[in-house]
Amino acid sequence: MHTVEEQTTIFSEQDNIRELIFTHSDVVIYKYDHIKKTYDYMSPSILNLTGYVKDEINEMGFSKIVKKIECSYSRGENKLDVAEDFYGNYTIETKSGKIKLIEDLSFQDPDIEGNLAVSIGILRDITPLKEVFNSLTFEKNNLNSIIDLADIIVTVIDKNENLSKINKKGIAITGYNEEELLGRGWLKTIPEQNRIKLKIQSLRNRKNKVTTPIEMEVPLVTKTGEEKIITWHISELSNEKGELVFSVGIGREVTQKRKYEKVQQIISKILEFSNVGESLYDFFDFIRNSIKELMKVENFYIALYDKENDLLTFPYFKDEVDKEAFPVKFSRNGLTEYIIRSGKSELIDEVRDAQLVKDGKVGLVGAPAKIWLGIPINIGSQTIGVLVVQDYHNKNTYGIKEKEILEIIGYSISRAIERKKLEQERKELIVKLENMNLSKDKLFSLISHDLRAPFNSLLGFSEILTTEFDTLTREEIKEYQNAIYESSKNLYNMTTNLLQYSRFQVGRIEYEPEMLNLLYLIEHNLNLLKGNYLKKQIDVKVNIDKSLFIFADEDMINSVIQNLLSNSFKFTFRGGSISIDASKKIIDEEEKIELIVKDTGIGMKQENIDKIFNADVFSSPGTEKELGTGLGLQLIIQFIEKNCGTLKIESIENEGSTFIITLPSTKSP
Repeated sequence: MHTVEEQTTIFSEQDNIRELIFTHSDVVIYKYDHIKKTYDYMSPSILNLTGYVKDEINEMGFSKIVKKIECSYSRGENKLDVAEDFYGNYTIETKSGKIKLIEDLSFQDPDIEGNLAVSIGILRDITPLKEVFNSLTFEKNNLNSIIDLADIIVTVIDKNENLSKINKKGIAITGYNEEELLGRGWLKTIPEQNRIKLKIQSLRNRKNKVTTPIEMEVPLVTKTGEEKIITWHISELSNEKGELVFSVGIGREVTQKRKYEKVQQIISKILEFSNVGESLYDFFDFIRNSIKELMKVENFYIALYDKENDLLTFPYFKDEVDKEAFPVKFSRNGLTEYIIRSGKSELIDEVRDAQLVKDGKVGLVGAPAKIWLGIPINIGSQTIGVLVVQDYHNKNTYGIKEKEILEIIGYSISRAIERKKLEQERKELIVKLENMNLSKDKLFSLISHDLRAPFNSLLGFSEILTTEFDTLTREEIKEYQNAIYESSKNLYNMTTNLLQYSRFQVGRIEYEPEMLNLLYLIEHNLNLLKGNYLKKQIDVKVNIDKSLFIFADEDMINSVIQNLLSNSFKFTFRGGSISIDASKKIIDEEEKIELIVKDTGIGMKQENIDKIFNADVFSSPGTEKELGTGLGLQLIIQFIEKNCGTLKIESIENEGSTFIITLPSTKSP
């Protein structure tokens, strides 16, 4: 036990310590009387905090040194619920003029009636703390500025997939504003299947305690619906239980890079296919299907300009409105011709199309498109065609990006088409040469075999007349003269057919169609062959209206009619008959002239009819041993095909043959 004297000493020392603390501390303890509006007590440290003592503050009022109330908060707002505590921050000016930030924390004590009576609290200087906060805020703002300037996407996402932070690059790429993305708004940019893929990888990493970032390429969908490819590096922070706390994602857009790589792959495939494809159509179809990987190509065609014939052809055409495109004369009307003339790519919408029409550069041709994109196909310095894509419904289907892509591909297509055309021309030339060789072999065979017989006949009878003339009777001389005449006539016909056949095979017979009166052609050729059917007493009946006209080449059709009639006379028995009829027919929705020549001759076996259409050249003697080369029917078939006609043969052995020919009645549109 301490004596009274010792206790007094102890209390005195404690008071001195408290006085020292309260005088020199930055913490001020106070008691404020709300009724008198004065401080009953303020610890001496108020002088250190403000430069004023309690009496000075009571005299002038504390509010006089308060320059700004940064914040204030109290619980309880009325008499029945008196505030239990109060918190505030003030910016004050000390007696020396120094600015400080102080914190006020007090507890309220009501009177017996529930009115606010006394507040007991503390004041403290938090200026140094504010400086620390300001410094941290500055650093944070600097970091945010650096992140916002970065050319990468930065995101912070919590365990519930809520976005709490995204930089300006991320906002710019998505097309949304920050408010639309924060929270769960971010999820609308990531397709569900990709979110699932990320979750699976995240769970796998945490299970296997993998600390390296997740690296994954995930498409992102913008506000406009455009897909952009992002390469992500995602770092995850987990707690001690292995539970995800939040993840930081760093993303770089690689859309253009991937698109460029895709374009390069497609170009390589196109060039590769151009070396192995079977035909230009297959090649163009492959091009369309390849481009389909990059853009919409529902309406796609390739037009090529045939400068020699001044024709625009469409070797490949796919369109939802116009199902087919026929060759047309090159004109100034179409957008296709406009690109060929200019030699430049162009993206044409309805406004641009209307302007081109107004300027007289194009005309109104075909169904109008909302957007039309034409890319020239060039070989050397010449534009030989156009690659076209168009959309009839959406003007936004094609833009500058699609134009640039097709221009890159278009150059490769030009090279491939050039090579493909040369290859096709080479193949066609080989076939042509093979056919010419075949024709040459046939000609040599005919010359060496079929012409030898009439020549032998001529030589034989001529020799008899020369060496035995004096010993021959008048009847024998007349018989030999007739034989020489028949052989000469047959030889002449054979030679004429040979010349026509050879000229046609090498393309030296010009095709010059015109409107011809069919009855006149039949009568003209019957007059030329009159001796043939009168000699065999064949009855010829013609039933053709003089108003019937055909659109054909006159020389070729005369050759067809001559050979057809000669063939019928040759294989018809003496005293037989031949009928020649013609009429108009509608075939495949087109008006045609049908010519039918029917005889009562020996007829043909089906195998011989098949040989005729297989281009086999063979000859059979007529009913009175008339000779031939077998070329007559070949000329008939080829000349009819050249004149856009058809030939059909119906025959029964020992009953006769019927030849049915169809020819155009008017010029084709």
